[in-house]
Amino acid sequence: MFANPLSGFDILSAARRQIWVLVASVAVTVLLGILYLVQALPNYTSSASILIDAKKVGMTAATPLEGSLTFETGAVDSQLQILTSDKIASAVATRLGLQNNMAFIDPQGSYLTETVKGAIGLVRSAINVVTQAPPTPEVKDLPEPLRLLLAVNVLQDNLRVARVGRTYVFILDYTNPDPVLAQAIVGQYANAYLEDQLDSKFDSTRRATNWMEERIRDLKAQSLAADEAVQKYRADNNLVEASGRLIDEQSLTDATTQLTTARSALDTASARYQRLKEIIDNQDINASLTESLENPNVAQLRSRYLQAAKLESEISARYGPNHLAADKARKDMAAYTRLIFAELINLLPGYQSDVSIAQARVNSIQNTINQLRQTSASNDSAMVKLRSLEQESDSLKTLYSTFLQKAQELQQQQSFPVTDARVISDASTPLLPSSPKKLLVLLASLVLGGIAGAGLGWLREWRDRGFRTASQIRDELGLEFIANVPALQPSAFLVQQALAPGELRSAGGTAGRRLTLTNNQILQKVVNEPFSQFAEAIRALRFKMNLEFPRRKGIVIGMVSIFPDEGKSSIAKNLASSIALQGTSTILIDGDLRNPSLTNNLLSGPKTGLIDVIAGRASVEDVVAYEQESGLAFLPGGARTRAANDIFGSSRAQDLIDSLRRQYDIVIIDFPPVGALTDAMAASYAVDGYFFVAHWGKTPRKVLKEFTINHPELTDKTLGVVLNKVDLKSLGKYGSHQSGSQYAKYTQKYFSDPTTAK
Repeated sequence: MFANPLSGFDILSAARRQIWVLVASVAVTVLLGILYLVQALPNYTSSASILIDAKKVGMTAATPLEGSLTFETGAVDSQLQILTSDKIASAVATRLGLQNNMAFIDPQGSYLTETVKGAIGLVRSAINVVTQAPPTPEVKDLPEPLRLLLAVNVLQDNLRVARVGRTYVFILDYTNPDPVLAQAIVGQYANAYLEDQLDSKFDSTRRATNWMEERIRDLKAQSLAADEAVQKYRADNNLVEASGRLIDEQSLTDATTQLTTARSALDTASARYQRLKEIIDNQDINASLTESLENPNVAQLRSRYLQAAKLESEISARYGPNHLAADKARKDMAAYTRLIFAELINLLPGYQSDVSIAQARVNSIQNTINQLRQTSASNDSAMVKLRSLEQESDSLKTLYSTFLQKAQELQQQQSFPVTDARVISDASTPLLPSSPKKLLVLLASLVLGGIAGAGLGWLREWRDRGFRTASQIRDELGLEFIANVPALQPSAFLVQQALAPGELRSAGGTAGRRLTLTNNQILQKVVNEPFSQFAEAIRALRFKMNLEFPRRKGIVIGMVSIFPDEGKSSIAKNLASSIALQGTSTILIDGDLRNPSLTNNLLSGPKTGLIDVIAGRASVEDVVAYEQESGLAFLPGGARTRAANDIFGSSRAQDLIDSLRRQYDIVIIDFPPVGALTDAMAASYAVDGYFFVAHWGKTPRKVLKEFTINHPELTDKTLGVVLNKVDLKSLGKYGSHQSGSQYAKYTQKYFSDPTTAK
């Protein structure tokens, strides 16, 4: 897997690189915002507040059910829908005559809006001409109902009704270019809503009253009929009542009470008779005393008996029981006892008579009860139906009474016009426009510009797939970074001065062909400007060669790149010239036989070269040319022929390279792009090391990484990677604050020619 192109993404560095994109984007959006503010028409917003008084809902309820409803969110939202309804809007438009106000129903927009509308009108006219459709009528020519409909739509489009939190307060806002009209519309909206509330309640009350009056008449008739049915049934079945109860039921209740009392009296009389009889039979004077207290004779005899007993007790205690007085007292006591029992015996028939009388009363009452029960049983079935008829009659009476009361309340409400809403804040004429909000528009333009700029910058960063820094080369390719070769100004590619002709020495000291710069001077950059940054970067390649091959002769170096036009040929030429200027015998071979750019730029006239030497049509000495300033030997590629295919894979090419290795200290071969041709790989047997040239920011990292992985025969011999055409001013934006690229600006004084420095 290959690394993400944005891996190791440095936000601050990216911001420095894309700062002008961000600035330009913000400037454009702010300018557009200013243009919008200049041409936009100001709008004014008037507001009013309406309170829905929930406390009055029950008091002014139009129906019996309405008063019991809870005034919750659903009811409040319903009022909001009423405020924004077509009915209210139509009432407002009619009162203000908005259907006849052309400035309202067909307003003039901003310059931009009118321009767009004009363009649309032209297109529509053209379509009508082609389709022969009738022209669209003007708004002022429309009938009044359609103009009213347009006015309603405009009202609803510009009206905003919002609930304040969880309260019962609504805020009505209307926006219009005319502040006076905006205030009038809001005021009429509030009035129309309140009047609609009154009309709605009046209509509801009137409809409820009419329905209730009809219902009352029906209930009255039903109640009278039910009451008549009760009375008729009672008369037919002889069901006479007193105090709400049947006479038979009352008699039975009274007889039952009397029977209970009579039985209680019978029990008492029987108990007294049995007790008295028991006392007489047992001759128990002490027991009889209590039972006989009610009889005056017995009470008197009892008193005398007690006095005699007391006297006998005292005499016996004082004089002894045998005393004559004591004996006489005992005789008196015996006489009194006989008299008491004689009196009790006389009372016994009376007690027995009381028992008989009580028993006769009980029997009489019991007979009466039995007769009443028989009569009540015969009336039970009739009473069931009677109770049912009475319940029905009572229900109808209650319902009739309830409806009659509600009808009276509704009649009162018809004369009591109170709404559930009231205006708590009247509409006022706005003094300042509500839109466009200048500060908000400018801030939005600034923010949108920043977002757009950041997006464009991110897109540019994402599309930047090339190598920019040494760390990218080391981290992604695992190869050594050699140098940043600066990009040259366009003037460096122009012929500024013709090279002086002269005899150029050959390898053997004899005269040879001259190198003539035909269309640019970049190939002479190291020779003409040895103190430039370009020349210093080329010397970094030479230093790398010295480190890799110290004190070694016959070194073969290959210069390769992935794609054409990455500058490998110019770097190869300047590297060769830089080495030759140090007195090292160096030969440069134009190995790009399909596009021999070095040959075309360095030589004029007939082209013979490498192909001819390998083919045996010429010798090296016949085709080599030399550079006057450095003594560099150059072996051109020659004319393009079919023999250029796979020429480096031949044995003759190997023999030629071996021969040049023995003849020269350094052999530099400019190979064709390895992304398209395999010449560099085919010659890897004879090459000691390769320099990879990559176009700064252009050569795709993924492509170069894939190549280095797939061609180890070349990668293993790669000395390093050279970034060419580097924009030194922008280079510092691609490194962190600790990277060397940040300090390139401090080294400029080291790259000026000392012969021209002041």
